[in-house]
Amino acid sequence: MPPSPARVTWAVVVRLAVIVTAVSSLIVLGGGTALWFIERDRPGSTMDSWGDAVWWSLTTMTTVGYGDHVPVTTTGRLIAAGVMVAGVAIIGAVAAVVALAVARRVAREEERAIEAEAETLEQRLEVRLARIEAQLAGLEALLRVWSPTASGEDPGAHGRA
Repeated sequence: MPPSPARVTWAVVVRLAVIVTAVSSLIVLGGGTALWFIERDRPGSTMDSWGDAVWWSLTTMTTVGYGDHVPVTTTGRLIAAGVMVAGVAIIGAVAAVVALAVARRVAREEERAIEAEAETLEQRLEVRLARIEAQLAGLEALLRVWSPTASGEDPGAHGRA
């Protein structure tokens, strides 16, 4: 038996969540580490430790950007730009995953409502069809009773002289 659409949807959501989490972690750790190596010994740098650089990367990626740690070199600013763009992309991916889950649920509910309405209409049509068939059967019975062939007359005799 194939898996239900709900299980497929949640499997996709979980898979995407794991991927987004892994990519986010790599960006935070990679961006922070790269910035730490570039800026740790620079004059005016606010990166006093690797932890400061990772904190900066996390706040930059999530678009919070407290401003307590900032890159001072051109290379550091390029790394910052990459972390910022990746952060916006990840936020978009998370929004897309949530939208997918919600849209699938709404679509399933609408499908169920349409199926229930179709079933109700089908039942109403079957009842009406049964009434029509009963009426037709009654009309056929009346026609047989009133028909000249039912009384034994020749149906063509009325027009002949």
